[in-house]
Amino acid sequence: MKRIFIPFTILLSTVMVFSSCLNSDDKEVTYYDDSGITSFVLGDLNRTMHTLSSQGVDSTYQATISGSDYTFYIDQEKREIYNPDSLPCGTDVKHVVCTVAAKNGGLVGIKSLTSDSIFSYSSTDSIDFTTPRQMVAYANSAKAYRFYTVRVNVHQEEGDVFNWSDMGRQEPFAAMNGMKTVACGSKLYTFGQKDGQLVAYATDNNDGRTWNELSLPESLSQSFNAYQNILSKDGVLYILQDQQLLHSADGSNWETVSTTNLSRLVAAGTKKLYGISTSGTMMASADNGTTWTDEKMDTSSEWLPEGNISYACMPLRTNEDIERVLIAGNRNVEAYPNDRYAVVWSKTEDLSGDAEDNSWMFYTQTSDSYYCLPRLSDVMICMYGDVLLAFGGNGIGACTESAFSKIYVSLDGGITWKGTSTYTVPEELAGMSQSFTSAVDANNCLWIISGSGQVWRGRLNRLGWTSIQKKYYQ
Repeated sequence: MKRIFIPFTILLSTVMVFSSCLNSDDKEVTYYDDSGITSFVLGDLNRTMHTLSSQGVDSTYQATISGSDYTFYIDQEKREIYNPDSLPCGTDVKHVVCTVAAKNGGLVGIKSLTSDSIFSYSSTDSIDFTTPRQMVAYANSAKAYRFYTVRVNVHQEEGDVFNWSDMGRQEPFAAMNGMKTVACGSKLYTFGQKDGQLVAYATDNNDGRTWNELSLPESLSQSFNAYQNILSKDGVLYILQDQQLLHSADGSNWETVSTTNLSRLVAAGTKKLYGISTSGTMMASADNGTTWTDEKMDTSSEWLPEGNISYACMPLRTNEDIERVLIAGNRNVEAYPNDRYAVVWSKTEDLSGDAEDNSWMFYTQTSDSYYCLPRLSDVMICMYGDVLLAFGGNGIGACTESAFSKIYVSLDGGITWKGTSTYTVPEELAGMSQSFTSAVDANNCLWIISGSGQVWRGRLNRLGWTSIQKKYYQ
């Protein structure tokens, strides 16, 4: 870069001399007093990538990424320039070539890292953006200028790395015979059996080490199996107690919503609650549990799950106005001892209007099925990011899988499930025989609470990244 001046007046004088030269051809030239940077685009960038050799030795190699793929926003009010979508981890921003344009063809300069000197900007010069830099746009009349702070954001961690945090042993859970965790608002609630009664504990999503016992109504505390029938919708907890549907905003104060003929409360979508009736059919409520109507099913109810029921709800990738609700679980072991796979059902709901109501569909299992969801004890499915995850304890019936041997991922809405190397379970849980529960909270953290009292919290790095506001002024 060529140094123009120490005091700003030298550059302004240079602009005036340059303007006189432009007038030497006797053509009329218009000079503008307003200034501002109007565009900022990165060139190609180097990125250091890590890989493992066949012997497991870490090594690095260089790759090139296109900086123009990362849009920079210009906030003219705050005079800030930044990329809300950060560059990948390992990108070299010490040697950056960029293209910067100023309003009406004005000049652009960049402030030194070590002094107040201003240097001329050149689209062929390498610039160090490891720290925020000051750039300045001068009006072509040399009567005005505007300073901007330029930040080139780079992720400091790999996005597709999943990490677990050990939240310590929580004694209340070690005494539970069965349990279920529900994420609701900013809290996690864990309900379970203890000494023949229903008990419940809560923690903040950002905590996980301090669990406070909730005071339950006496009638509810006597329904020790009610933990199997609890879920949340729109920041409200719902629980089914002996065909009475109750709701609560805090897990302690409960009110009766309705008397139902439900045997299980199984899922919550954007619009509806779903349950299984005492006669073994699917039912739904579009008014938060006040009234219930029969749902259509494409297969015999004998394929509905009886235990270990969990669910997931997600928008279709092709249409966000349509969501898919899945339920998964196991059939009765005594009645169906030879089942190898869990049972999975799904339904699509049109959220945009009065479309025809769809049937619940059973994902058929055949003798040559290889990628159905395994029949695991306490099998659990959840929507995590943009994929479905599933895991569980030891295989039951004809399933011979070991407890927590892997996490399964489904990319096709729950039809096929395959082990993944991106998501792993804590080594301490491998082969665990105790029951467990799991949930995904509002911070995109995946929680596992085991019957041994262990509490784990995990998250995929990119799901924890903060989104920068994209509002800007051009």
